[in-house]
Amino acid sequence: MGNTPKKLINASKSKFYTNSIPMSRRLSITSLTGFSYGSIPFAYVGLPLFKGKPKASFMRPILDKIQHKLTLWKGKLLSIMGRVQLVNSVIESMLIYSFHIYRWPRSLLLDLSKIVRNFTWSGDIT
Repeated sequence: MGNTPKKLINASKSKFYTNSIPMSRRLSITSLTGFSYGSIPFAYVGLPLFKGKPKASFMRPILDKIQHKLTLWKGKLLSIMGRVQLVNSVIESMLIYSFHIYRWPRSLLLDLSKIVRNFTWSGDIT
């Protein structure tokens, strides 16, 4: 067949993750592959990846992103139905994937509920 191009791995965009290995072995892997060493937790497709039970500190960036988005919207200029539609279409879509993957800590769910409720009823998150 014809010459098909080789698919190469971009080492500058690649990382490897391990449990507990000696530093000398980690350096050997780095020098052989050109990959850098990554640490957990890290974000992949917008979600934190970690080992163990979800901690509030791991999920907080998602909540902060939602809060920031709501503060940028001019909620007071919208009707209550407009605010409900924004929350349903944008905010819920941001959360649905993470809710399928992780069980969020209760404290963050209470904070999220308060922020969304305030935005829906008053147009402001406070």
